Amino acid sequence: QSSSKFNMTTPRLKAKKQLCHGFRGDPEWANPIIVTRCDTEARPGYNSCKAHEYREEPEVLTQKIKMLADLIRKAKRCTAYTGAGISTSSGINDYASKAKDSKALQRPVLKTPLAAKPTLAHRVLAGLHKAGHLHHWVQQNHDGLPQKAGYPQYALNEIHGAWFDPSNPVVKMSGSLRDDLFAWMLKEEKQTDLCLAMGTSLCGMNADRVATTPAKKALKGKALGTVIVSLQQTKLDHLASLRIFATIDEVMEKLAAEMELDYDKQGVPYCYPRPTDKVFWGKRCYVSKAMPIVGRCYRSKNSKPQLYLCGSSYDALPPLEKENYVELEKPNKKENAEMVDVFDVPYDKNGKLLPEGKRDSMLRLDLREGAKIIMKYGSFEGDKGMVLGLNSQGHFQIALKHDVEKEYHHGQKHRPRSRRTMGRFMVEAAVNGQLDHLPFVNRTNDK
Repeated sequence: QSSSKFNMTTPRLKAKKQLCHGFRGDPEWANPIIVTRCDTEARPGYNSCKAHEYREEPEVLTQKIKMLADLIRKAKRCTAYTGAGISTSSGINDYASKAKDSKALQRPVLKTPLAAKPTLAHRVLAGLHKAGHLHHWVQQNHDGLPQKAGYPQYALNEIHGAWFDPSNPVVKMSGSLRDDLFAWMLKEEKQTDLCLAMGTSLCGMNADRVATTPAKKALKGKALGTVIVSLQQTKLDHLASLRIFATIDEVMEKLAAEMELDYDKQGVPYCYPRPTDKVFWGKRCYVSKAMPIVGRCYRSKNSKPQLYLCGSSYDALPPLEKENYVELEKPNKKENAEMVDVFDVPYDKNGKLLPEGKRDSMLRLDLREGAKIIMKYGSFEGDKGMVLGLNSQGHFQIALKHDVEKEYHHGQKHRPRSRRTMGRFMVEAAVNGQLDHLPFVNRTNDK
């Protein structure tokens, strides 16, 4: 039914019901309302539509959110596929918003896109993952906002490159996708039964297969399909199981309420370790092998050398064994200062993950200013560099020297030097053994 706020003369999207609502939608739902007119192509040179923007009537949006929640609950393998539109409200520019009065252009101004904070949509998706509903995320953007929202690095495919991973530079249109990330995407494409395509123009990129494959399966009754969320039309709307015209933040906020989802409502970017955490730098848990110990730290009373336990390892001890340990109230300032940003990680000297049971000898990863490194994986494998220090958000700044004669897969112009950023969330994933490869290791000599 139509809202009393609008009447028959309200300008609406003139299209078939399936293009307005998806093939699972109710044909009785009112068509979306035109809120911004723009005859410019959303993505000139690509298979895109005009940059007009549309919005659902409130009653229709409510029904679509209920259907979306139901699909997510039923999904066995739900994948998010996001484009630039999910990050516009953080202040990062997109490509498809052309109208001067575009709803997507109402955003903060950033000194640097590296300082962007995760949007509400990023935080809700992280909450969906934590609740077990979202299993994978293919991210077309490079901004690190999923990780800043608390989404784990190991379940995120930054297929087009990443600002916070020095081994995964942004891929130019003349470049090629990284082989391992492409293979990972193909694997998830086959397994996905529900895709949430949000903020992407779906204009013919190779990665669009993440959305098109489950959509086509759904038309044959073999998957739940693809939900497309954006203000603008796309060329793939005819394949959608459910089509929602709204801002992504609005949809995600209503979805979280509908599913009674627990998610971060403060929007403070996730960092490892958090500023409020007690960090025992230089202390290694002899059970988990992790260093530093973040949070509670316990020291053996009598053993020599002294042994240390993190909180979770201590909690797993039998009651009698717990009596052999004492909890440290706070870190030793002098010891801490000497070992800040030094980590023990379960990898070998070439940056490859050590198998379980063979992690007694851990790799020392020194990320202090001036530490020398060599790239061991990705486009810049073999290139040397050093740690410059921390940026204003606390992430690691890396300087690299490149071979100007080498052909890099990502299509960047050859240049002798570049600066890269290593996100702290990647370091956390390395400490926990959640990366297959380290981007780099320390150099032990100047050769």
